[in-house]
Amino acid sequence: MTTRGVLYLLVLLSLIPGGWLAYRRVQHEGSRTAVTLLLDEAALTEQAAYKGLDPMALAERYREAGLNGVALFEDTLHTLALKGRVALLPSTDARAAAALRGEGLALPPQSLLVAELEPGALTGALAKTAPAPETLSLAGRTWYVFPDPADGSGADRPAGPDRELLAAYHEAGWDVAYRPLNYPGLQNVGADFPPEARYLIHGGLEVAGNPEALADTVAASQSYLTGLIEGTPQAGLADVLGEVPAARVFSLAQDWLNTLPPEEAASKYVLAASERGAQLLYVRPYTTERVGEMVAATEALIRSLRAGLEARGFLVGPVEAAAYESPILLRALAALGVLAGLVLLAGLYPGLWGAFVAFGVLALGVLAAGFSWGALALVAALSFPVLGYALLPPKLWALGGATLVSLVGATLLAAVGSDRDTLLAVTPFAGVAATLVVPPALFAFHVALRARPPARWVTDFWNAPVRLGYVLLTLLGLAAFALLLLRRGNFPVLPASEAELGLRALLSEWFARPRFKELLGHPLAVLALLNARWPLWVRGLLLSAGVVAQASVVNSFSHYHTPLLVSLERTLVALALGLALGLVLTPAVRLGERLVTRWLARGGAAGTPPQTPQAHPPSQSAPRGPRRSSARG
Repeated sequence: MTTRGVLYLLVLLSLIPGGWLAYRRVQHEGSRTAVTLLLDEAALTEQAAYKGLDPMALAERYREAGLNGVALFEDTLHTLALKGRVALLPSTDARAAAALRGEGLALPPQSLLVAELEPGALTGALAKTAPAPETLSLAGRTWYVFPDPADGSGADRPAGPDRELLAAYHEAGWDVAYRPLNYPGLQNVGADFPPEARYLIHGGLEVAGNPEALADTVAASQSYLTGLIEGTPQAGLADVLGEVPAARVFSLAQDWLNTLPPEEAASKYVLAASERGAQLLYVRPYTTERVGEMVAATEALIRSLRAGLEARGFLVGPVEAAAYESPILLRALAALGVLAGLVLLAGLYPGLWGAFVAFGVLALGVLAAGFSWGALALVAALSFPVLGYALLPPKLWALGGATLVSLVGATLLAAVGSDRDTLLAVTPFAGVAATLVVPPALFAFHVALRARPPARWVTDFWNAPVRLGYVLLTLLGLAAFALLLLRRGNFPVLPASEAELGLRALLSEWFARPRFKELLGHPLAVLALLNARWPLWVRGLLLSAGVVAQASVVNSFSHYHTPLLVSLERTLVALALGLALGLVLTPAVRLGERLVTRWLARGGAAGTPPQTPQAHPPSQSAPRGPRRSSARG
């Protein structure tokens, strides 16, 4: 057996542990069907104030529409004042009032005076503040003097949970989430986390206790599910989530929600649950009437969301912690297949070039993820997308074969990279940008070296005759390749057009939406595979765009929080659509090539100047005609 044959066998054998790990993960993902719908109580109170309704009564209307949970923020000095439980007096106002009475009042230059209007209203705030604030007596009341920065954020000091409101929702049967807040120098972190709550979703852009008291946060969070909010980085959360039960949260910002029709907003929640593993769906009610009467629009949103979730097989109810463990031995055996793929990649290049490529890919993995499973996952993502088109003959079936090779790499990537933290996106995939740039570059390098040495390429390129048709095709291929790269990520340089957004919505109604990079890259690969007479450099560039599509296949599986079956469905749909588009595009391109060639040929013939008789130089005599024979009589 040849060396390459041994490597093929090693990759196939590694699929046994890799496939088993993939099966275990599919089973784990299939068991996570519970989602809870959490109503933002602060936005509910705002909406109720607009409508002159009781918030609890309005919440019951929304529960009848399909909600089952509520999220309550921790009180602050400001919210306590809004509830009429304390009085706030900035030090500047206190001094002005004293001056009007002809009195002096010695206060720190930046301070906030707070007095209880209900006994015990400041118990929570005082327990969280050190050193204890000074007190003074004004108008027969005791006022606490809290520091107040110049931006007025002293009123945002956390003051503990609203126990009465929490108890009311809990006793009414709501699934409760609590939203603790952070503040510089916060004391006794977690001591007042309410037992009525099942979930902790930290408010703002920091975890309560960040950065000094995160150990207290971890200790107090063990009996709760801590929420990881999609798209909202929170300082300190990564340090906490590795040590506490956790679940993914999806929400829509209030300003954005207010612009979305209920059905469109609901579809985003359903997509987050089905394709990105969100289990805590954080619902805000409408607070404007831009899309209709706010209460009716909120009810429509909830009904549509509930129906969409149930149609996908989800159960609305309490969410429990779901642990996922990946045996180290099986991951190590799957890693052997990744390393075999790396050696196969090195074998594509002559001489020392192969060693250079293999070392570079390994170095990228270590630089991005350190000496971890994540480094091996990145090696798989950089290696396998190149192998398909490089090892298979340039026939149409190579499109399916290359995709199958990429799926092998994706299986091994998922096997070595999946664990509890990566499935929750606590530890994201390292080096995601490289997965879409490095494989096509490696493939283009392979094509170039297979044809001739680098020095010969430079010479031939410099001296090559230019055919504008091939230049145009190359420019189109480069433009498509650039578009593939610019469209990567959640916030691409070139955002999706309205037409594409409409197409996405249409496709999402039927199956997992295929990725744009595959819908563009697969047809370009079909063009290269069906036009063997085109120059190697044209086909190489088109196939490099096809490698971007293969890299996108593996990249889909690097989003660990997306269920494996969803990534597989997305890949197969993109393959079918890409093949169909390529088969339609090929005759159109050939026809266009023939028409342009004929047009250029006719234009060249029409532009040829007419031939004129050649004048003979004066020094030459004119040619003589045939000599006449003479007859003598």
